[in-house]
Amino acid sequence: MAMSQSCTLLLVVVAAVCVQLYQAHDFIGRCSCPNTIKFIKGNMSDFQVLEKRPGCDKTELIVTMNRQDNSTEKICMNTEGKMAKAFLRCWERINKDESRKMECIDRKRKAA
Repeated sequence: MAMSQSCTLLLVVVAAVCVQLYQAHDFIGRCSCPNTIKFIKGNMSDFQVLEKRPGCDKTELIVTMNRQDNSTEKICMNTEGKMAKAFLRCWERINKDESRKMECIDRKRKAA
């Protein structure tokens, strides 16, 4: 009888730990972009689209800009802005194909 009580207690503890670990993924503030801007100007070299996920209920767009000193800077764009919406439409149009991202960057350069 003592053995089954020990097993039951162990299962309860394991279940409680699993619940805590699951809930840890839903903390507010897990988004990568706490601050965003609507418009960027300059030489963009890359971008990343982060889809909605546990802990972040919004799609995020992070662009990599080349600076004059040959360093890079990652900037979060407001996905409600006109420029970001154009990037997200392009991203959908290329079927989220990482190898075709330059098509979206080139389109931005031609529009500027």
